[in-house]
Amino acid sequence: MTPTDTKAIKWAIKKYWQTKTDEQLATSLHTTTDVITKMRLEQNLKGTESLKDYCRRYLLEMTDPEKKEFMARLPAELIWRMGEGSPATSGDININTAPIRIDITHALETIYGKRIITQLPADGEGRQLTSGSGG
Repeated sequence: MTPTDTKAIKWAIKKYWQTKTDEQLATSLHTTTDVITKMRLEQNLKGTESLKDYCRRYLLEMTDPEKKEFMARLPAELIWRMGEGSPATSGDININTAPIRIDITHALETIYGKRIITQLPADGEGRQLTSGSGG
């Protein structure tokens, strides 16, 4: 193997080690799996992929009969969601209603027998209320 071949193989391993197996790389680079594995380990690339990536690759590599058999074991609702996509979830809740203003001065006058709040703020003003004498 020439130094150019070695350099090309190392480049391919570094670029595709997470998306392709050693066997796939060996086939596409016309070399043996042992060579790919040895060079991958020399580059300190573990060769293990995340469970999510493994599942994605496993599902993508299924044949049509395997996909049909797999889907036969899933609930219809899940198959529907997979086909349609789940609705977007941002976590933000927007409520588009005007705030409700409650005038409680009459209730306070009934309870305390005198007017306690002398001025109510208009919309957009500060919410600090001036109060009458507390005596």
